[in-house]
Amino acid sequence: MRSSILTSILCFFLLSGVLAQSPRDGHMEGRTYVNTYFHFAYVLPKILEAYDTSSLIFDQSKPSDYEFLLFSARQGSEPHGLVMLAEKLNVPTPHSRGIKDAKDFLDKVAMFSPEQHAVMQPRKHFTNADGLVIDELDYTENGVPSSAVVTQIGQFLIVFKCDAGSAANLAEMTASIAALHIRK
Repeated sequence: MRSSILTSILCFFLLSGVLAQSPRDGHMEGRTYVNTYFHFAYVLPKILEAYDTSSLIFDQSKPSDYEFLLFSARQGSEPHGLVMLAEKLNVPTPHSRGIKDAKDFLDKVAMFSPEQHAVMQPRKHFTNADGLVIDELDYTENGVPSSAVVTQIGQFLIVFKCDAGSAANLAEMTASIAALHIRK
């Protein structure tokens, strides 16, 4: 009797470990990035191809409980494309009180130095067809069309940082993000 109880407890813990999910739980299905932790799908625009996130210069030397690199895509061999992150809200760090919401995040993005020659467009705030509230800041940085697009899912912000070779390419990227949809 005692060994069957111990076996049951062990099985429970083993299965719990196998079923535990992480914000990084995402994969490609054709041209769609699917994240099973956040239950969303992002369809890549035709101008982008999925890009191996491990080849990006992104400081993951100290794994974080609040910031997760999810996905990246590039415009062919050009250095333009997008990076998708999940940022946990309200987590204090050595450098800040933590991010409160999408507006707070975009306020931090908009802190450009004069050397960046940034020109910002008016912010956009809208709800997409799946009911996701999306905030967008389009700008040029040293002449490069760029954008930061944010939506909140649970206690996380899903952040897209885009830069493009042209305003038309940036518009295609941001339109694809606006079509982000929830998967049940």
